Amino acid sequence: MSKTKGLLILSLLVLASVFAWDNKQPAPPLKLFGFDLMVFPTFLLVYVCLLMGFAAGWVAHVFRIKKKRQAEAESGQTPEEHEPHQAQEPH
Repeated sequence: MSKTKGLLILSLLVLASVFAWDNKQPAPPLKLFGFDLMVFPTFLLVYVCLLMGFAAGWVAHVFRIKKKRQAEAESGQTPEEHEPHQAQEPH
């Protein structure tokens, strides 16, 4: 791992820890049909929502790639045929 990548990961971990420490107070209780479900710390709700967003984006990406591969298989083309060929410069 490069030093820059390590510093970036360390910085993000410190930032996430400080955010969690500053937002550890409980959020209002979650309700469903008038029933109180659970009380979570604010930072945990934010992190769960963030992870759900990442997961939704990843699933959408997987479906998009799968659909693209199916279309390529039906048309009988390989992925290399879709990429533009680079013009070779004369020597």
